[in-house]
Amino acid sequence: MMFLLIFVICFHIPSSCKAMSSGSQNSNDHRPNFIIMFADDLAWGDLGANWDQGGLPSDTPFMDQLAAKGTRFTDFHAAASVCTPSRASLLTGRLGKRTGVVANFGSASVAGLPLNETTFAETFQNAGYRTSMIGKWHLGMYGPYSPVHRGFDSYLGVPYSNDGGCMDNPGYNLPMCTPCPKDEKHPMMYTNTSTDGSCAEGLGLPLIENTTILEQPLNMEALAGRYKSHAEKFIKQSVQEGKPFLLYAAFSHVHVPLLYNPKFANSSARGPFGDTVRELDDTVAGIMDAVRKAGVESNTLVWFTSDNGPWESKCSYAGSSGPFLGLWQKEKDGGGSTGKLTIWEAGHREPTFVYWPGHVPAGRVSDSLLSALDIYPTIASIAGIPLPKYRSYDGMDIKDVLYGGSIYERTLFHPNSMASGKLGEIGAVRHGNYKAVYQTGSVQPSCDGKTSSPKYRNPPLIFNLHNDPAESTPLVQTTAEYKGALNIIELSLTALNNDITRDNTTLANYKSDPQCQPCCNPKHVVCRCND
Repeated sequence: MMFLLIFVICFHIPSSCKAMSSGSQNSNDHRPNFIIMFADDLAWGDLGANWDQGGLPSDTPFMDQLAAKGTRFTDFHAAASVCTPSRASLLTGRLGKRTGVVANFGSASVAGLPLNETTFAETFQNAGYRTSMIGKWHLGMYGPYSPVHRGFDSYLGVPYSNDGGCMDNPGYNLPMCTPCPKDEKHPMMYTNTSTDGSCAEGLGLPLIENTTILEQPLNMEALAGRYKSHAEKFIKQSVQEGKPFLLYAAFSHVHVPLLYNPKFANSSARGPFGDTVRELDDTVAGIMDAVRKAGVESNTLVWFTSDNGPWESKCSYAGSSGPFLGLWQKEKDGGGSTGKLTIWEAGHREPTFVYWPGHVPAGRVSDSLLSALDIYPTIASIAGIPLPKYRSYDGMDIKDVLYGGSIYERTLFHPNSMASGKLGEIGAVRHGNYKAVYQTGSVQPSCDGKTSSPKYRNPPLIFNLHNDPAESTPLVQTTAEYKGALNIIELSLTALNNDITRDNTTLANYKSDPQCQPCCNPKHVVCRCND
């Protein structure tokens, strides 16, 4: 049985906020299809093709093969190192300093990604593409902020992280969480999931289709199978209608709590974390099988990456940073996490590959300096669709790199993402091989529980990542190498700030109201709607 998505009205939604209808498209449209796959908390070293897990078998055998048939990128970065800001930047091609999205939205957020920001889904939908999303949204679910009002014709997934609500089977987490209550006498409570990983209390985690709650709490063990079925149906229908398609697959793997179909239990030598990665690999394989069955593999570009690095405080339930250890922070600045939520390499350097037979070279490994910010302008360029005007983009069209070229001398800006410093402000800057770290310290604990106080450093630490990927030894500030790198980086940072001053920017609304939480039956504890 399906249940309506019920909200108490928190504010008036004007009709002008409704999504625009998609453009018409004839049945002979042969523009390429696009599948953007976005994992959650998957670390650089979790892709077997990137890193040897101590001689253990790879947990990503299918993705390793797919990456080998395309191009694997080893220096590819998320635009932020935490969930919501990273996703906002992926969808808009713009940093949080422009969109105003610098922190996570909660389950009770009254708003989301500002409505004057345009997503790649809206751009492709208006150009005649069929668009769909499966997975974690985390950009606001109330009213006009939901995926079906931000360019997606259809949606199936969870509105925020899977630790944002209780489940009957709480899965694996640190700390371990309790199941949803099943009696109506248990009080309904509203709390936000805290940044230290405390368990969410109150409403069950919902599974939403378009604007309808299918389950609350959802059955996470069946979720990946639902995603595969939805993707297969969407791809098949798109081909039958003769329309090109864009599918955004934002998996919940491997964000805690870890939970998966029982058939993957003990499938990995890495325990529950590896079992979760195995299910992710199988889900990617299922989507690719649907592409092949539809006969459009040669006309479909697949881009796989992740939103941020490993959540170190989850210990064995977190992934592998590979060689990117942030040793200076751990050994010389008091410790703390150098993964998710930080500006150190493990926080934002992501496992990435692109597959498109006949277009993207097979068997290639590229160390070009790239960003998730590049995805929107690149796929729009390949499709021949102009980007929206009257705004600046932080990403660039890198289709020539996908086709075999290279780019190294460019600048990436890494914003502070909850571990240290003001949210959204630039905490590190990368140019070529050099990375300037302005913000150190980490209030986010590493697995050993250590934290350290935030510190702003000007002049910054500068690391040569080509020689020192572990970020262990900064350059001596009196050397010509340091001064040369600093000059370029400071000019780039000044240019960014000047451009933002001239740009159309936004401030996101982070207000919350408990009555705005998705709830299929407000009279029932945790809104239980699958009984």
